[in-house]
Amino acid sequence: MWYWECFTPHPPVIVPEVGRGRERDAFQTLEGMNAVSSLASTNPPDNILLLSPHAPFSGGLTISLAEHYSGNFAQFAAPRTCLSLRGASEEGEGLARTLEKSFPVVASRRKECPLDHGSLVPLFFLQKSGIPLPSLVVANPIGLSPSEAFRLGQALLKAPLHGSWALVASGDLSHRVTPDAPAGYTPFGREFDRMVVEAFLTNDPAQLLALGEREMDEAGECGLRSALLFLGLGEKRQIRSLSYEAPFGVGYATAFASLHSAPLLARTVLSEGVRSGREAAKRAAARFHEFPELQERSACFVSLKIRPGRTEDEQLRGCIGTILPSSSSLHEEIVENTLAAAQRDPRFMPVTPEELENISLSVDILSTPEPVSSLDMLDPRKYGVLVEKNGLRGVLLPDLEGVDTVEQQLSIAARKAGILSLERASLSRFTVRRLKEDAE
Repeated sequence: MWYWECFTPHPPVIVPEVGRGRERDAFQTLEGMNAVSSLASTNPPDNILLLSPHAPFSGGLTISLAEHYSGNFAQFAAPRTCLSLRGASEEGEGLARTLEKSFPVVASRRKECPLDHGSLVPLFFLQKSGIPLPSLVVANPIGLSPSEAFRLGQALLKAPLHGSWALVASGDLSHRVTPDAPAGYTPFGREFDRMVVEAFLTNDPAQLLALGEREMDEAGECGLRSALLFLGLGEKRQIRSLSYEAPFGVGYATAFASLHSAPLLARTVLSEGVRSGREAAKRAAARFHEFPELQERSACFVSLKIRPGRTEDEQLRGCIGTILPSSSSLHEEIVENTLAAAQRDPRFMPVTPEELENISLSVDILSTPEPVSSLDMLDPRKYGVLVEKNGLRGVLLPDLEGVDTVEQQLSIAARKAGILSLERASLSRFTVRRLKEDAE
């Protein structure tokens, strides 16, 4: 499943170790890159598909499938600023096989792959968010036509994927925006950049898809295909256009979109349900029916928490969920569990309209529970647990603060169900995809 996508520029000068002060001339871009990193850190994916127009190229969409990627800024006089990531070569292989059925795809397989500056710059800023960088697949889209790039983005959303993914679409806009631009000046440079930014603001690629070869050449860009692929994957989503400027005569834009709509659906249902009632909430939720990630049949939990103050920790305000799917789709499951968490959690009074602004939420999407025969098969950070005995059932989600051992996890799950002893109890485990609302 897709978690998020971002569009970023890649000028090495914005990396402080390279810019040595000049990066401050691109202040808006730095702000945009930091905003991208903050938004991305909310839901870290297992894998990143990174598009760079400067990556190895052999035609079409060239996908570099490597066990390991690494690179540094040595050619920009900063050799000690370096990155090293493991490759998602098996996952990338499956993605390549899916895409090559409909698009010109060239898969290049290698043990090691160097990272170009189009890859290094966005990865440098993502790493600054504090999350460990996930596994990587690098692809170069410049061999695609504009229409192919957009359609390939659409196809990515429906492609079968293992684990969670994010798209990093790297590309600079026109290199000819001002008279002192490195590639020379053309009035169309700024017009091209306006078209890209407007496409992000409106989530409408029409103007970009209508560009002719002469106009694309005149723009002197390297990010059009990355931008169109970003727009294709994010079709009908809410895109945040975060920044644009051309400080060195080259256009730099940043944008971000969440691709899993579970938290937004839950927020919509929570707000409408608390303010206007159940039927209003269900009507508001109807616009999410078309999103493919909500059409699967899955169990889920919806958790509501009171946002912490400066000296306080988050406090639970409601949590209701299902261990096995009880509805025909994840969409319906989220609607029902959100309403229940807000209004029918027996531990709390119903949520009031005055509380809404101070409540954060998350949606946990569960795998099907599987029996365990040994405590060695459990891990409170990785697996949730289900404890069953004499018709009683207790459940605890994974990766909860203060729950550090298997014994703690089982004890809490059993106690929640009124199970006094774990002797002869049936134990099962499940995994969870926890999706949080974007950071503001």
